[in-house]
Amino acid sequence: MKTTKMLLAASGAALLLTLSGCWDDDDDTVAETPPSTAVPDSAGVSAAAFVSYILSLGAGDETSEPLTLNDAFAVPAEDSAEPTPLV
Repeated sequence: MKTTKMLLAASGAALLLTLSGCWDDDDDTVAETPPSTAVPDSAGVSAAAFVSYILSLGAGDETSEPLTLNDAFAVPAEDSAEPTPLV
């Protein structure tokens, strides 16, 4: 009789522990902030800075949004510099 009660209590405790992991009251949604798609003003200081910024972006990233440029964004022309290869 004592063994039966112990077995019943142990199986009840095991059932309680098993079922307690099934419910999760964690319904909080975390708002993800999307990455900024604006090109920083520091990339417009020179053509080399702009190329450096473009090269720092992920080359294989096909899922991000397109980059946006400010209306006043302009890269100064460098007549004396050789073209910088992008590859």
